[in-house]
Amino acid sequence: MDVLSVFCYGEIGVDNIIQTDQLPTPELAVFPKSETYHIGGAAANTGVWLANLGIPVGLAGNCIGCDLYGEWLWGWLKVHPLLDLSQVERRKDIPTPFTRALVTPDGERSFLIFYYPQTPKLPFQTSLLKGAGFLALDLYGGHERLNAARDAYQAGVQTVIGDVIWMDHAVLPYTSIATNSASYIRSVFPGVNVRQHARQLQAISHGIVVTTDGGEEIFALDQQGNAFTVTPPKVTPVDATGAGDAFRAGMLYGLCKGLDLPRSVCLGAAAGALKVGFVGAATTLPKLSAVEGLANTLAVSASS
Repeated sequence: MDVLSVFCYGEIGVDNIIQTDQLPTPELAVFPKSETYHIGGAAANTGVWLANLGIPVGLAGNCIGCDLYGEWLWGWLKVHPLLDLSQVERRKDIPTPFTRALVTPDGERSFLIFYYPQTPKLPFQTSLLKGAGFLALDLYGGHERLNAARDAYQAGVQTVIGDVIWMDHAVLPYTSIATNSASYIRSVFPGVNVRQHARQLQAISHGIVVTTDGGEEIFALDQQGNAFTVTPPKVTPVDATGAGDAFRAGMLYGLCKGLDLPRSVCLGAAAGALKVGFVGAATTLPKLSAVEGLANTLAVSASS
C-alpha cells in the first residue's frame, strides 16, 4: 500500500472472550456460557475498524508469534485489504500476546493479560507512516510509545492517543487528540470532576480532548478549549471489549474525510455503540452505512 491515511501503533494480539453470569471468587466457581477467540489489542482493533470503514491504514507494534494464536490472528487480519500488514513482524521464538476477558451480562470485562509487556516491539520510525496524517497510539508499552508520539508530532502528524490522563505524563505535549475514558479517570482519581480534569489536560496539550463515559454524555474540547457534548445511542450491552477502539476509529474516519470535530465524534459514538452489541472487539463489523445512519440521529450540544 503506497499511501496511508492512518497508522496504528501499539498492541496486536488475541482476545479470548469468556462470557459468564458472574465473576469467580475464592469460594464460588462459575460456569462460563461461551468461550470465543477474536482479534485483540488496541492498535489491531482500531486498524481493523478503520479498514472496514474504507480507510487505508497501517499497523505495527509488538511482534506476534507463529504459534496457534499467531496463525489465527494473521488469518483474521489478512481478510482486510486496506490494512497494511507489511510492518507486522512474525517470529517463531515468541508466543503471541493474548488476553482472557471475563465478560459479565452487563458487558463489563475483567482482564488477564499475557505476554504483551515482554514481547519485542518494532521501533517506530516516521518512514512507517507512508504519508499518514494521523498516528493512532496506545500507551500500553514502554519508551517506544513516547518516542513514536514525539517523532510523529514533530513531523506534523496528528497523534491520537488513548488514556492520557496524567497531567505530568511525558506524552501529553505530543498529543494532538486525547481519547479518554471517564470510568478509568475516576478509578485512578476518585472523586475527580471529569470535565474539569479534561480542561486541565487541554490547557497543557493545547489539543483536542474527548472523554467518553459509557452510555452517558461524551464531553469534548476542541483545540481552542470550546466544549460540546454528544449523547451516545441507547444500546443493550453484550461485550464492551474494544468499545474505545471502535470509537477512536469512527472519529478518525470522520476526520480523515474532512468532517468537523462534532460530526466526527458522532461517528465515533455510533461505532462504539454498535460494537458493544456484539462479542469481540473487531469480529462483527457494521457497514459504513450503519455507522453513518446511527451517527445522523445524534445531536451535538454546546457545553460550558
